[in-house]
Amino acid sequence: MAMLRHHAIFAAATFALLFPSSFAHAQSGADPFASLVAAERDFAADAQRIGITGAFRAHAASDSVLLTPEPVAAPERLAKQRDTPGLTLEWHPSVAGIARSHDLGFTTGPYRMVDGGRVLAGQFLTIWSRGADGRWRWFLDHGLPPQAAEGAASLPTQVIRLADAAQAKPEGEVGQSLELAEQALNAGYLEKGVAALLPVLAEDGYLLRTHVGSIAKPDAARLAPDTRRFARAEQLGTRISGAGDLAASYGRLVPATGAPAYYVRVWRRDGVTWQLLIDELV
Repeated sequence: MAMLRHHAIFAAATFALLFPSSFAHAQSGADPFASLVAAERDFAADAQRIGITGAFRAHAASDSVLLTPEPVAAPERLAKQRDTPGLTLEWHPSVAGIARSHDLGFTTGPYRMVDGGRVLAGQFLTIWSRGADGRWRWFLDHGLPPQAAEGAASLPTQVIRLADAAQAKPEGEVGQSLELAEQALNAGYLEKGVAALLPVLAEDGYLLRTHVGSIAKPDAARLAPDTRRFARAEQLGTRISGAGDLAASYGRLVPATGAPAYYVRVWRRDGVTWQLLIDELV
């Protein structure tokens, strides 16, 4: 959820810090998925309690990354950020998933910014890592840029849990198999555009797109074709769960001319096959 908020924060010149937060009580003793959702909700609550920048700092992992749009170390960048006076940011998770090893998870959902009299809205995507202390901290925060919104739509109160990976021990080198899956997807994307995503997108997966928001797979085929064409794809980073069943990747798609687009993906591995759970392109 953070990048969405991160994008909102950069779009409105706002951000976050490291702060002993109120959310620790919600994580200790809770089941792992419930504690993941609680971490996201506490993150959002802290944005109201201590400010946007303070909340981002408080919930960031020591190796957290922001795409600005190029990836940068979040702690150093956040240390220099200050909140924009009068700007508020709210968000709630609506979809989440977790690795079987309970050390990696993700959340996504809508956010709402109010800047003076303007109401803006978008979709966030946050990749979470869980430390040895049992606490969830965000590793990668990204999201769709804010768009003008009509009124103050209600934020969701329920969270859809996407299915865990099939309980099968992966064979071979997990990192290498993920890299091959990503290379194949990027090669297909360069040739066919969004059509290349659909065979790889899990039945319960989602696309995140500017001006559209979150699109479930049954609706993805009806998405208007993306007319952009890219000359090359560059993977910039990955994070894989200890169980080898859930992963996040991020990178850029570079056109022959003009500015690149940046992606964040969440992958789920069933046996030896990686499928996309989330594909966000900004």
